[in-house]
Amino acid sequence: MDPAAIWRDKQHRWRIEAYRAPDLRFAIFATNGTTESAPLWLFGMSALARWLMTHKISLDDLEKD
Repeated sequence: MDPAAIWRDKQHRWRIEAYRAPDLRFAIFATNGTTESAPLWLFGMSALARWLMTHKISLDDLEKD
């Protein structure tokens, strides 16, 4: 399953992949240079919005990858 969209924060600490598989889900990876974490799966836009707010990331901080 290929992601429909990929974003990174400006500091390249996080990568967010969006998937359309029967519902909308997001995989979030913590990145550090050449390594990255296992994905944290979020289901739906409200879950992504809560995650972004808790990590103090605004939509302006995201860059399309």
